[in-house]
Amino acid sequence: MLSTKKFKASPQSPTQLVSSSAADMIASNDDILTLILHRLPLKSLLKFKTVSKHWLCLITHPTFRPQHNSRAISGLFVCRLSDITNPKYDFLNLTPHSSRAPFKSLTFIDDPSGIKILQSCNGLLLCCSFRSNRLDTTYYTYNPTTKHYTVLPPPRHSSSGYYSFGVSLAFDPSKSPHYKVICIRNYDPELLDHYQVEIYSSKTGPWRPSGRPFVAPSNVQFENGVFWNGAIHWVSDWGDSLCFDVEEEQMRDIPMPSGDGDVRLYRYFGESGDHLHLVEVYGSDNLQFDVYEMERDRSGWFVKYQVDLNPVAAAFPEMVRGYADPIDLHSYAFSILCVVHEETDEGSFMVLHLPNKAIRYNFKDNSFRKLHDFAPLRSRVGVGGDSSLEFEYFDAYQFIESFACV
Repeated sequence: MLSTKKFKASPQSPTQLVSSSAADMIASNDDILTLILHRLPLKSLLKFKTVSKHWLCLITHPTFRPQHNSRAISGLFVCRLSDITNPKYDFLNLTPHSSRAPFKSLTFIDDPSGIKILQSCNGLLLCCSFRSNRLDTTYYTYNPTTKHYTVLPPPRHSSSGYYSFGVSLAFDPSKSPHYKVICIRNYDPELLDHYQVEIYSSKTGPWRPSGRPFVAPSNVQFENGVFWNGAIHWVSDWGDSLCFDVEEEQMRDIPMPSGDGDVRLYRYFGESGDHLHLVEVYGSDNLQFDVYEMERDRSGWFVKYQVDLNPVAAAFPEMVRGYADPIDLHSYAFSILCVVHEETDEGSFMVLHLPNKAIRYNFKDNSFRKLHDFAPLRSRVGVGGDSSLEFEYFDAYQFIESFACV
């Protein structure tokens, strides 16, 4: 005869009962649960969206803004040359821990023309068709953290004779969960220096014209807009530059540092940590230069950092150009990919591109170290030798982890 044993469940200890009741209380209290979720890393939040429909609702609510939704730059995407398919991107990790590249090419949607990045802005990427003319370009906003994207409607000017000179993204998650896209188009095909602003809003929808047409010199670089302090900024090759206040919808002149000639030889123009920076380099011996920062009221520029790259050139002799470049007359081959403004000046640094590599240069103590090795190019039309450079500042796009909706 088989004997049966009765197993008696052991009673829960008082500690277990308290822990269970505390967990139930937190799970049933949206305010407490939201406070806890606010403090979690973005990667954890992405996983916790699948816990339940209730958690998904809390995390994806428009008013939910994680504490880690900051301006800290985790890395840079740099666009490799490509003439066949989608552009390929190398990823430069700027964090102290190892990190996988979010993508190597943009395949979030099947665009027969391929997809390229136009601009990065506080965690969002503005992208467009890679191989298309100005009249039939499709524009996208994409969040590489959440993998969400939006296909923007075509601008109102998409007709024969009218085209975009530049399209820029304006997004400040500290002020609004919504973004705007600013398009500068020609006003009249017969008037080359007359332009019109069009605006798309993720909140209100369709493209619309903003204000009256304006006149601007042809040397303003509308294709490389930078969003900072509520406005899109465009640098010019000479004279004053321009900015467009996104909220007031006003175009304004902004002063520029005086150069050594009529033509401005700027090597970098970009934003980091809510600071706008500019680098101009003159003379053939281009290893010593200043990094300018714009005043908050846009009244002018001041020298933020002084740079001496002589020790870098000594450590990397391949920087010395052994051939005559008809375009870049500088004796040393380097480009500035990004000026990274940290919370303290002691941690602020610059990412430099040297032949076949990227290095990190610290402003405070002038120390430097290698960040990344680039695979050698198979061919570069019109450029030869190891002294060639593949990237400029407008080929590098910031990766900021963000939970922003697109």
